[in-house]
Amino acid sequence: MPETYRSFAKINLHLQIDGRLPDGYHQLRTLFQTVSLHDLISIEPRAGSGIELRVPEGGAPEDASNLAYRAAKAILDRWAPDQGVSIELRKRIPAGGGLGGGSSNAATVLQAVPEILGLEVAAEDLRSVARALGADVPYFLVGGTALGVGRGDEIIPLSELAEQEVLLVDPGVSVSTAEVFAALGPPRPRPLPAGIVDFLAGAAVRDIAALDAFNDLERPVLDRFPRVRSVYNALRRAGASCVRLSGSGATVFACFADSRQGGEVEAYLPSEAKVYAVRTMSRAAVRAARSASDSEGNGL
Repeated sequence: MPETYRSFAKINLHLQIDGRLPDGYHQLRTLFQTVSLHDLISIEPRAGSGIELRVPEGGAPEDASNLAYRAAKAILDRWAPDQGVSIELRKRIPAGGGLGGGSSNAATVLQAVPEILGLEVAAEDLRSVARALGADVPYFLVGGTALGVGRGDEIIPLSELAEQEVLLVDPGVSVSTAEVFAALGPPRPRPLPAGIVDFLAGAAVRDIAALDAFNDLERPVLDRFPRVRSVYNALRRAGASCVRLSGSGATVFACFADSRQGGEVEAYLPSEAKVYAVRTMSRAAVRAARSASDSEGNGL
């Protein structure tokens, strides 16, 4: 029987572009947060070597262009070249929405395949493979509230923010990350917001809005994608205490001081927008909820 795992999404509570690194990548300071929206990944050994990947729903590719496939291949090529795995990926996280679905899938596979095949893979080796797969992948080996620096792949776990309800809104449009970064212009280094500085120093933060955070990618996305801008403005009109783009978009997230406001938000949104009511998750909560039986998974 396959083992089934929940592969959770993230939001960027803060995303700051500070310059360029010698390799040409942008230098980031970003505050990651796990949320409860998740894909489901079922994995089992298969006869012979190689990888079989099925994606029965969600529209993701079933070949080596899929990060989950590439993660499994990286493990097998180095630690188990004569073994194979079958993977079924059931997508719930919107693709290309700034929620890290593909990166989360890769990290989940990196952790799960050694467990299933009984392989001994050192944590440092796993982190190295994760960084080679993508800048967001190392974060998903950690989860919870964490700071990402460098390309965003140097992860520093932080004290957890209190669990909070968040609305994710998918405007139903695809945003090119490369196009957004190209539209940035020269980086403008600036200090971290005072709320984040206090949080990093150990101050208690009552909610996400108190961080006084921002996303440097927000303006170029809102300027170039009217449907994202329409969702962003609608959430503001609905009375959200915090509205922000996650990553390079297109997903926008919002927090409401009054949960009743959040429950009525769809009246303000364009008809094509999809709304996901989620909660933030600590690292302990992610670990506790990571495994899911097939019966549980089919109902989520």
